[in-house]
Amino acid sequence: IRSAFMLGAERVIAIDRFPERLRMARESGAEVVNYENVEIIEALREMTGGRGPDSCIEAVGMEAHDMGFEGAVDRVKQAARIETGRPHALRAALVSVRKGGTVSLAGVFGGLVDSIPMGAFVNKGLTMRSGQTHVQRYLRPLLRRIEAGEIDPSFVVTHRMGLDEAPKAYEMFKQKEDECVKCVLNPHV
Repeated sequence: IRSAFMLGAERVIAIDRFPERLRMARESGAEVVNYENVEIIEALREMTGGRGPDSCIEAVGMEAHDMGFEGAVDRVKQAARIETGRPHALRAALVSVRKGGTVSLAGVFGGLVDSIPMGAFVNKGLTMRSGQTHVQRYLRPLLRRIEAGEIDPSFVVTHRMGLDEAPKAYEMFKQKEDECVKCVLNPHV
């Protein structure tokens, strides 16, 4: 969220269901939406005056959840090994973004997904970008900015644990326990 503002975004809307993440997003200046309480596509249309967001970032990939009919169909496809991903958030991004907008995929997808609204993608003239962070490209310049005090990523750290507690930390993060957003492992703790 902070990086979006640093890059010139006038407005950021964060969508999640976990109160601690929504709180952190709100504290960073984003408008927040709990997707368990609203229909996301309609909420985004309303929040943008019917236009849709300029850009949508799908950052959950295989961790996306949908409690509705599409989600049930996806779960059946996954059980039958017809589909391996959870494309609900991707579908919502493609349908929600404005004409000529951009959809960026940062979430992890492991294989096949279907029922993607390609008509919306093509007819709206969308741009889609994807890929994981290019760590080798950005690590040194970001570390220099952190060391210079230009960037402070510590706001996202909710837990610090010893390296020997890594399995526990990973499980806590995976299960979204104890309001864990980011855990830093320190070999000297």
